[in-house]
Amino acid sequence: MADLHESKSSKILRTILSFALFAVLILLSISVCAKSVLLNKNFIEGFFTDYEYTSSVKSSVIEYTSDIYQRNGLDTDNLDKIFSDKLIKETVKAYISSSTGLGAEYNENTYTEEINAICKSVGDDVKKQVREKHLNNNDNAVEEIENTVNEYFTNEIDIGVSNVRNMLNMAKIATIAVLCISLFFAVSIALILFYIGSKRYRSIRAVGISFYTAGLFDMFFALTATVIFSIKRIDIFPIYLRELVMNYIHYGICSVAFAGFFMLFVGLLMSFAVWKIRKGKAQR
Repeated sequence: MADLHESKSSKILRTILSFALFAVLILLSISVCAKSVLLNKNFIEGFFTDYEYTSSVKSSVIEYTSDIYQRNGLDTDNLDKIFSDKLIKETVKAYISSSTGLGAEYNENTYTEEINAICKSVGDDVKKQVREKHLNNNDNAVEEIENTVNEYFTNEIDIGVSNVRNMLNMAKIATIAVLCISLFFAVSIALILFYIGSKRYRSIRAVGISFYTAGLFDMFFALTATVIFSIKRIDIFPIYLRELVMNYIHYGICSVAFAGFFMLFVGLLMSFAVWKIRKGKAQR
């Protein structure tokens, strides 16, 4: 009877700890995904400085400036050089890095200084064409063109990321804290589970079940989020900014799905270990 009671107690404790490990693994996987993807400096910068986004910003600014040029009888041939891919990319990078606090090499004035320098080139180009075309020289008009382009350019670059700077910093701290705590408890619970009872394969199987269920939960979460965001699109203007945000979200969802697959793989390894142990005992 004593052995039976001990076996029953071990089974109950093993079930409780297995469920606790399942919950901790979910927190661990989500915190790892957030730290390695969503809050990763290089990942965020890479998204905002990829060719698709920077070229869209460039096209929008050039289109706006071209309209001003054409209304004033000016040629637009030099605009592609003035708003070069390199300068646009560097300006966007300076804005994102300084606004999110993720890049120490940039300050809050860096991107505005670069915009001012580019728009100064616009003003110089206008003055040059005025002289070459023998148009009426009006310094106030040239300055107004430069300021108008500067304002539009600034609005295209400044997408309000600075408003979430404190939130991002707090999220980084919270993510690291959750990651460390969940990792500690995951290892602790797994070790306790391993030494419960005399049947070692049962403990390994309990750990494997925790990994299986946590992996399935992550995959279900990723699938649900994918369905929701495929039905409901976030209303952000301009469109290319909305597409960037949606891609950013989808990458986060994919990272959670990958974490789910990884935990299923670990669970499979646990099942294989249980099979090997039981097979070895059966052959004795």
